Amino acid sequence: MTTTSKRFLTSGAARPMLRWVFIRNGRMLTCELDARARHTFDVSLIPHWNVSASVVERFGNAVTAMERHAALARALRDAGWAVVDHAAAGDLRAAA
Repeated sequence: MTTTSKRFLTSGAARPMLRWVFIRNGRMLTCELDARARHTFDVSLIPHWNVSASVVERFGNAVTAMERHAALARALRDAGWAVVDHAAAGDLRAAA
């Protein structure tokens, strides 16, 4: 796994797989999973109030990336964040 700021990712277009949007105290953030070129997967945590503070973790397989997305979502809910929107691959392709 590697972590980097989202603005520095340049290795091909991402294919959205999963996106959850959370809210707490009037602030929103997105936790998303994207498939990338060369069979890599990015899990991103994007604070809407400070997008430059986004964090991206890159994984070499989908299962590990999905497990990380689930762990982040669980931790956010445990910390008082509420899910206000979510979409899976089919819904995200239609919206793109």
